[in-house]
Amino acid sequence: MNVAHDRRNGGAPGGLSAPGRLADPWSAAICAPAGVVLNKGMASPSVPPGNPAAPRRDARSGYAKGEETRRAILTAALAEFGEHGFANATTRRITQAAGVTLPSLAYYFGNKEGVYLACANEIVDRYVRQMASISVAGLTEALERGDSAACRDYLKQLLRHLIQLLAGSDDALTWTTFVARELREQGPAFAILYERLWEPGVRLLARLAAGVRGARTVRDADTIDALLLISSLVAFYTGRAVSLRTLGWEKIGDHELQALFAAADRLADGVSDRAG
Repeated sequence: MNVAHDRRNGGAPGGLSAPGRLADPWSAAICAPAGVVLNKGMASPSVPPGNPAAPRRDARSGYAKGEETRRAILTAALAEFGEHGFANATTRRITQAAGVTLPSLAYYFGNKEGVYLACANEIVDRYVRQMASISVAGLTEALERGDSAACRDYLKQLLRHLIQLLAGSDDALTWTTFVARELREQGPAFAILYERLWEPGVRLLARLAAGVRGARTVRDADTIDALLLISSLVAFYTGRAVSLRTLGWEKIGDHELQALFAAADRLADGVSDRAG
């Protein structure tokens, strides 16, 4: 997962945000190919050359207003692309919603594809921030040992973090709609979301499912378990309105989140610890 890193943050792309913490939620050593013994280190992915998702200015040398403008454009673009898709979205509507001019969009992102890719990388960054508290060392050790109980515990942790991210914020629907549309229609940001988020995420959960049965190799059954676990969360982001109505909930607050966490734990407990 190559996370395009904003120059405004002044750091290296991807990698670890703090020693021993999982800043990149799915990638590097944790997501080694099936059957490969994991390495202890975390790779530091690089930004693809010429990636238009990177901002065209260093905000550290500018004013807070510049960053505010950039964020407004991204917020408006996520909504526009999520609703209309890449082909039918317009930079005119994006700039109108953001309250900025077309030259401002060009200054920060270049063109429509540039802001589209920036949206995809912003979504990846949100996953990064959400997963930053998970211990790389502990997760890696559990996988290497084939520690069934520890792998199940990490499976629960990851599902809880995903629920918090996907269902625990009011603005989640905007960018989850973007992701769902992009994965379905395979537009310009498909490679970013699939290769840096979806595929390695499934692989990590599949490795944990294999670890639950004390194995280092991943079977198709483990990958299917991972796909079903992730897909089960759809009901509370893109299908949120229907789910809330079915449950008689007005919103997803702290009480509702705890109920979802408990349900995720039950799903993780349902992953068999025996080879099928």
